[in-house]
Amino acid sequence: MSAPPKKPRAVLAHAIWGRGGAEAVAAWTLVALRERFDLTVVTRGGFDCDALNALAGTDLSPGDLRVLTLPAQSRIGTFEAARFNRALAALGRDYDLRVSLSGVRRWNAPALHLLSARDWHPALAGQTDPRAQLLRRVIDGPALRPRPDDMVIANSRWLAAASAPLCPGRVRVIPPPVALAAVPGPTRDWATRREDVLVFGRIAPEKRIERAIAIVARARAQGFRGRLVIAGPDGPPDYIARIRALIAGQKWIERLPPQSGAAKTALLGSLRYGLNCCEVEAFGIATAEMAANGMIPLVPRGTGQDEIVSAPDCRFSDEAEAARRLLSLSRDADLQSRLSAAVQADVARFAPARFTAALATAAMDHLSADPTPQPEFAHDLSPA
Repeated sequence: MSAPPKKPRAVLAHAIWGRGGAEAVAAWTLVALRERFDLTVVTRGGFDCDALNALAGTDLSPGDLRVLTLPAQSRIGTFEAARFNRALAALGRDYDLRVSLSGVRRWNAPALHLLSARDWHPALAGQTDPRAQLLRRVIDGPALRPRPDDMVIANSRWLAAASAPLCPGRVRVIPPPVALAAVPGPTRDWATRREDVLVFGRIAPEKRIERAIAIVARARAQGFRGRLVIAGPDGPPDYIARIRALIAGQKWIERLPPQSGAAKTALLGSLRYGLNCCEVEAFGIATAEMAANGMIPLVPRGTGQDEIVSAPDCRFSDEAEAARRLLSLSRDADLQSRLSAAVQADVARFAPARFTAALATAAMDHLSADPTPQPEFAHDLSPA
């Protein structure tokens, strides 16, 4: 009896495994590739299967992959980032598939790069908080552009369009997986939900938490009766201090720690409205999770969140319009019912099975592509 054919070998790089949206997508990428490839993850630290499963809703196990952790040799982040990138350049040639799980890495060979945020390159960072840009450079090293024979995966058409001028090769759009889009948590009857607004995710400057506070305060001054709930992990200490100062003494604002598992689904199933004020959001997994549980999220126009929330009544251009939207919603039960149903229907297409199938197809397409760079390249911005 002949031995089964060996799987092609894939190496996947992510420097520091935090607990954000990029890591959730990275976890589902491992799920997408584990059946077809022999996987090795290269990291500087933080990889934990149990923690990732709790974050992303995946079912990864240590037997699915090998983890190669490069121990630190210096306390200076930029030195470690440079050493990490040098290690990838040396490792890459030994594998059939090379994958950068967040941003662009230098493999010195054709690779597949997943983009999750506009700050993957300084030329696109725009309004992204300068501290966040600096932190990315400390973790990831100098910004790199893809090679002509690379494939770039963007998480939204918005990000793909912004990134295309810096990508000489193929750009494909694959929306990220939203576990709750496939299996929403327990959803309370609308009448029993609290007339409150949720800000959900990391408390960081680019998320504009102060703007969310101002919006709900303005709506309350006009008659809105709901409270504001802010749930998520702390970001930079000075920004957290600023938000705490704004919250202090405001009994209509509730601050909650990070939510996961049953606590997260219970929270999302118990409130009516969501609010995301980030103006550089490439996608917005927290927004999609709220929508999947029947909440009505309000989002800025002109970001990747437009691809999650299609209803015009859920979009705003400034604080005054957002406050008016919130107040109008609270006074119109029929509008609430229509929008809750509409946003749930919108996010069904982000079920993880669609992501894993599209990502696996992209990986196989990349392997089968002509490795010789061509003089002209088209940008495919259509969803996978």
